[in-house]
Amino acid sequence: MNNDIKEYTTPSGEKRYKFLIYVGKDETTGNTIQIKKQGFKTEQEAMECYLNYKLKVVRGEYVPVTKRKLRLNDLYKMWVKLYKRTVQESTFVSTEKIFKNHILKQLGNIYLNKLTVSQCQNAVNTWADVAPKTFKRFVFYASKLINYGITMELMKKNPMKKVILPKVERDTRKFDNFYSKEELNTFLRDAKQYNFRYFMFFRLLAYSGMRKGECLALKWSDIDFKNNTIDINKSLASGENNRLYLSPCKTSNSVRTLDMDAETMRYLKEWRTKQQKEMLKLGLNFLSNDNLVFANSEGNYTVLSKPQRWNNAICKKFGLRHIKVHGFRHTHASLLFDAGVSMKDVKDRLGHSDITTTMNIYTHVTENKAKETANSFAKFMQS
Repeated sequence: MNNDIKEYTTPSGEKRYKFLIYVGKDETTGNTIQIKKQGFKTEQEAMECYLNYKLKVVRGEYVPVTKRKLRLNDLYKMWVKLYKRTVQESTFVSTEKIFKNHILKQLGNIYLNKLTVSQCQNAVNTWADVAPKTFKRFVFYASKLINYGITMELMKKNPMKKVILPKVERDTRKFDNFYSKEELNTFLRDAKQYNFRYFMFFRLLAYSGMRKGECLALKWSDIDFKNNTIDINKSLASGENNRLYLSPCKTSNSVRTLDMDAETMRYLKEWRTKQQKEMLKLGLNFLSNDNLVFANSEGNYTVLSKPQRWNNAICKKFGLRHIKVHGFRHTHASLLFDAGVSMKDVKDRLGHSDITTTMNIYTHVTENKAKETANSFAKFMQS
């Protein structure tokens, strides 16, 4: 084996090969210039790549990264490989979309040494116009990428730090992404008539406050019929190429055991019997506790967008006011507040890591009800 090519073992125990080529010293900084490559599955692959780079160095054709004319697009390709190893797959996918749809769209073709505060400001103004609620995240990630360029000594300063964040008009629309007690009862009554599976899903959301991904990840082993509890310990997530996979819960606070009412548990037993019969007709044995509570017709995960279609179908069929699927979680919180449950207990039941999140929901809900109270009073006085 060539002395420059080394064999190593990955954390997962796999054998790989790497190499290091000394190029020389940077005339400006005095830093050592090296070519480091790793991850080769065979020595032959490593050797071919090694000889290719070695030939460029000998011929004087190799240009160090620090001396190349790089655009922000090029910097992103370098950074994203490292970033991918630091976050969950679903987080990586959402961040990748932010870069492709917004950041690189505005700044990707600009050379690193030509990026100005003015260009960054124009980009931020555009982001604020198209995505007023989330544009600050774009600024955060763009700045993070530029900081990486500074760390790699490809850039000297971060112009994104000097931009002025545009003031976004406060959304004055009434927050109504939740049902009242009466609306929820009507929805569940109609859903039960329409499709028992759909009914069971939304009943569980509304009576537990769990997230959609947590509900779709449930297995029968997570449900304790003896003690009327449900364990929340994982969540269904969408990864690269829409791959569905089980991810850890959002935060450590999201891992929780929920006490459930007897009627919901009775409906769950009924659903399990119905599910077993339906799956048997499809040639699937669904007697195991490892089976999914809301499996698709093949016994696998139900795609995350499906519940919204169920919701749309029910509302359209019965002419009901439409709320988003996440609104059933807000509904649960709202009804808990109505029942006099403390802020801390609501926080724990919803699995919030920070009580601020719980307080924000409370503020939205109570603001809406305050307006209803005022209107009711006015109508009463006029009667």
